[in-house]
Amino acid sequence: MYRDRLTRRAFVNLVGRAGGVGAAYGTLTAMGLLAVPEAYAGRPDLARHGGGRGVKVAVIGAGVSGMVAALELSAAQYDVRVFEAQERVGGRIRTYRGGDTVVENGSVQRVDWDRDPGLYFNAGPARIPHHHEALLGYCRDFDVPLQVFVNDNRAAYLHDAAAFGGRPQRARRVITDTRGAVAELAARALKQDLDRPMSEEDLARVRDFIQGFGGLDGNYRYTGSPDAGYSEPPGGPEPGQVLEPLDLVEISKGSSLRWRALFSEQYPQQSTVVEPTGGMDAVARAFYQRTRRFITLNAQVTKLRRAGSGAQVTWRDRVTGRVQVWDADHVIVTVPLTVVNAIDSDFSPPVKRAVEAAVPYYIPAVKIAFQADRWWEKDHQIYGGISWSSRDITQMWYPSSNLHAREGILVGAYIWTHDIGNSFSAMTPAQRAAAAVADGEHLHPGYRNLVRRPVSVAWPNVPFQGGAWIDWGDDPATRRDIYSVLLPPDGPYWFAGEHMSHINGWQEGSIRATHNVLHGIQARVTHG
Repeated sequence: MYRDRLTRRAFVNLVGRAGGVGAAYGTLTAMGLLAVPEAYAGRPDLARHGGGRGVKVAVIGAGVSGMVAALELSAAQYDVRVFEAQERVGGRIRTYRGGDTVVENGSVQRVDWDRDPGLYFNAGPARIPHHHEALLGYCRDFDVPLQVFVNDNRAAYLHDAAAFGGRPQRARRVITDTRGAVAELAARALKQDLDRPMSEEDLARVRDFIQGFGGLDGNYRYTGSPDAGYSEPPGGPEPGQVLEPLDLVEISKGSSLRWRALFSEQYPQQSTVVEPTGGMDAVARAFYQRTRRFITLNAQVTKLRRAGSGAQVTWRDRVTGRVQVWDADHVIVTVPLTVVNAIDSDFSPPVKRAVEAAVPYYIPAVKIAFQADRWWEKDHQIYGGISWSSRDITQMWYPSSNLHAREGILVGAYIWTHDIGNSFSAMTPAQRAAAAVADGEHLHPGYRNLVRRPVSVAWPNVPFQGGAWIDWGDDPATRRDIYSVLLPPDGPYWFAGEHMSHINGWQEGSIRATHNVLHGIQARVTHG
């Protein structure tokens, strides 16, 4: 009967297709295959549920996801082995310093910055939101020192070629004047014909709130605010001259200004945001110190084949060329799906189709950094933070660390849109740098004479990566369908990484997805 042929995996797939990923998650949890707590419950204590003495687990990839798996499985006495194709751990955690080499498919760059611990470039992850409890918990447990990352700086610039004649404006001015103009419109429109009638007393309270919120005068008009800045700053006994308000119509001409002014209001970007002191690779080093005995570097997995209820992992030593096989009861695949797609595997046909369908959703992000005298602090009073531009460079990041040092590393471009990212990825490093300098002139006139020694990373070109992170954009249906296939285990195969979470593009997503897989493996080991 069909009932006898309906596997747990097939059943979960049917549930996912009918009810979406939420239903799939709920079904997995009810079946004891996946633990998905409503709130972060801390590191998984697999040993408390019996552990896995003698159970062999192969992990593909020694990024954060793979090292989390090694750490927690080994603590529960699983026999774990991590295969990493590169000569380093950390995956997309890439922090470059003077003397390092940037290797891409088709190019090699030597980082010739001064050898100074304060001069570093996080080409991959660069910040940690305060609500990323899993990653911050590991940083706390590992004594990884953290510092504040200045994510939002009202002294930085917002630039859109369609507004203000292409002249960049201080973020504080655009944000404050927008708020004031909108508050004035709201005060004028405030009437009794609302969905919920208000008493005169309530109406007065709301008007007072709007007045304070927008910096309106006694007539509920916005005439400017010190919060927007001064044409003549206060100086001793002089009160200063407040800037004239920017016109809301002119602000609205810059389509990008609408949401860039609200960037720091987004949940992942809200203060406080932190970074590891001295570079994000401090996280990778901390994990590696605790898991290195389980990790084999330069071990490229070339084939995956089922063997009984487990699988055989075939890997090639990229130094010696020797090919070896390791038998495992479970295989956790943590590498990006762009890499998974290239492995000779016997994944089920639906899994292979889902992996192939996900590949186009990887972001071709590009970052370009320069060494420079810290002119942004001296000439613009910008201490950390981000300027935005409608030009291709998209963002310019000013370093949050080593303030008032002589030199700093300025991220002169952070690109994460498909068209621009693919265009820059097709350029040589020298061409990328030239394009970034030309765009930077629109934010800071004379920029070409202010930066030097460019270093760029185009993530589509980085070996064993093929992109920066997965972004489903406006296509949640595809994510739902792909997750309904990839979240349940495919026999001995489990998938983890940021692409298997709802926190895409963040290390937190990698960790949470891995924790879920570990709970699923423990449930299978415990209950069969």
